[in-house]
Amino acid sequence: MSPKQQIESAAIVLDCRDHGESDIIVTFFCENLGRLTGIAKGAKRSKKRFVNKLEIFSSLRISHTLPENNRLVFIAEAELLDGFLNLREKISCYTTASVIRELTLQATKEVEGDEDLYPLLIWALTSLNTDRSPHLVLIFFLIRFFSIIGYAPQLNCCLGCGKEILPAEDYSFLVAAAGIYCSKCCEGNPAERINLSQGTLHSLSRALTQPLARLNRLQLSGNSRQEALSFLHSYGRRLFQREIVSWTFLQ
Repeated sequence: MSPKQQIESAAIVLDCRDHGESDIIVTFFCENLGRLTGIAKGAKRSKKRFVNKLEIFSSLRISHTLPENNRLVFIAEAELLDGFLNLREKISCYTTASVIRELTLQATKEVEGDEDLYPLLIWALTSLNTDRSPHLVLIFFLIRFFSIIGYAPQLNCCLGCGKEILPAEDYSFLVAAAGIYCSKCCEGNPAERINLSQGTLHSLSRALTQPLARLNRLQLSGNSRQEALSFLHSYGRRLFQREIVSWTFLQ
């Protein structure tokens, strides 16, 4: 297939910025090709091809060229599949989507596709758009996201003694080790740790194995939500070696 040939991709817009007087540079995550960056010529003057379409979080069908030698792809036109308008009107949903966007940009590279990440992004944005709890969406997105990019935390057994989770035991997540330790193995260990209840561990483990279509059926108590968010935030900062800027606005 010629690199100049136009193809169509289902995609989610992750970033947009002006370029010159009339063009827009767009970063989008494709269903098949992963993250791409392209230029939409004349988009700021467009009254048909791009009007109200090239916005962050929009789900589009984009007609574009294939990537070549790290150059920008050329975006010929875009069809809006879903603008997720409800998501944009609620600050809690919008800030949650911003965390998801920031981490996706941080963890992915150009033309590095993953067949599991695109449907997870669509699930997260759709859930936020239909009044699903933003905290639950973020928790279940992140636990699956870390697994998809190859950094799933160990939540099934103690990293110290290797024993599987016991109902009567207390566990803590050690951020530096990316896994849980029982109370005995934690003794004398000064590393940063976050207590995780049995209910939290069980729900997170289920979230890793549930089909996406069933993920919204899972629930977490208020205490478990706080535990999970604290652990996922700390783990994300440790993993990427930087602060997650959008997380500041979640409150």
